[in-house]
Amino acid sequence: MDQTAITKDLMGLEKKYWQAMIDHDLKTAVELTDFPCLVAGPQGAMSVDRAQFEKMFNSHGEETARDFKFEAEPQVRLLNETTAVVAYKVQSNVTKDGEKKAINAVDASTWIKR
Repeated sequence: MDQTAITKDLMGLEKKYWQAMIDHDLKTAVELTDFPCLVAGPQGAMSVDRAQFEKMFNSHGEETARDFKFEAEPQVRLLNETTAVVAYKVQSNVTKDGEKKAINAVDASTWIKR
């Protein structure tokens, strides 16, 4: 397996997922998510089924992401031929309650090829 090509493919999927959030494209976000999924953030960690995911996705009302950029080289670990974990730094610019702000975060995803 070519690590560079795999990293490029995985970051392409990450970009597609983040762009779905920017575009508020539920269909694409759902297509890229395996349910139940694990979600971790400022509110803690939880297991989320599809109905919960869709509710969360549609409830951001006053907070809208405007753009994003990956900040550093991603770290990728292949667990086997079909599963990989990717972690990276990301900056997202959001508008919440009319106020613009930048959010710096570290994100991690598990990808399964099916």
